[in-house]
Amino acid sequence: MQAIKQYIVVINGSIHIDLPKDFTAKRVELIILSADDNGADSTDFQQFLLNSPEMSDEEYQAIEDKRRHLNEWT
Repeated sequence: MQAIKQYIVVINGSIHIDLPKDFTAKRVELIILSADDNGADSTDFQQFLLNSPEMSDEEYQAIEDKRRHLNEWT
């Protein structure tokens, strides 16, 4: 999986992302988190997901794997 982390300014409700020329993915998944509030909302959302009674062990492990991967970039 290719991953890119960028801080981008929102202008009139729109964002523009310049991808590196070697980025080859045909489809991407975007998760947009506000950088204005020191991540408080994203932490609350992650805790909500982890506490969800509908979450399977596989889903929990997938989130933990992604969290470890994301923490390598921050």
